[in-house]
Amino acid sequence: MTLQNAAHLEGRINAHRRLLVELLSVVAAIPEAREALLAMARDNETVIDHEEDPGVEPDAAFAAQQIADDEIRAIVKAAMARLETRM
Repeated sequence: MTLQNAAHLEGRINAHRRLLVELLSVVAAIPEAREALLAMARDNETVIDHEEDPGVEPDAAFAAQQIADDEIRAIVKAAMARLETRM
């Protein structure tokens, strides 16, 4: 991937994230939706404890899922912060 393609991709991903944060902040104004979003941020889809043994070094699938969980939490947190600024 060229540097120009990487910058283009990063710009598009950032735009999608900004739109998603804004949309979620609007949706979070609905109490039931806010609870669902907070539950989603609390829930962890990554396998933990003894549920599945990833071995000594977790493989890429475990790492990717952890990154996804972290990003969900960050997006919901940003949406809640944006909602708070409106209230």
